[in-house]
Amino acid sequence: MKLIRKRFYPEEEIDISSDQIVYLNDTVLVTKWLPIKKREDIKWGASCIYFDKGIKISKVYGHDDRLIYTYCDIINTRKDEEKIITEDLLVDVVVYPDGSYRIMDIDELVMLRRENKISEEIVLDALHKLNFLLNDIYNGFELDKVEEFIEKKE
Repeated sequence: MKLIRKRFYPEEEIDISSDQIVYLNDTVLVTKWLPIKKREDIKWGASCIYFDKGIKISKVYGHDDRLIYTYCDIINTRKDEEKIITEDLLVDVVVYPDGSYRIMDIDELVMLRRENKISEEIVLDALHKLNFLLNDIYNGFELDKVEEFIEKKE
């Protein structure tokens, strides 16, 4: 299965097929991965893409295998029998181990809309999914099941 990560900003399309697929069905894709570029702070990660919700939850681990943070991407996903393309809708939420969180990159969403590089539909879709994600975080973060999927499959 070919895995592609597509971004609006910076505009790029990256083949991430080297990610290990841990679990795949009609509603989720779970992967384990190494950073694309070697990093001093990150050793590895694991992600769960919820196809129907437009959310990707990634657990990011340091070189001591401790959780650094949980990175939540707002996405669109297209899939067929040969490939899965994940399109990053810019807005992200980082959740720290202490439960605090930070919303990121709304400025990029606004900038690209103002420059007519993305449609109003994409902006509204991203904000709708962000609202869903934040409500999930406020209510116990039920989407945060990456480690459960990994443990079941190992």
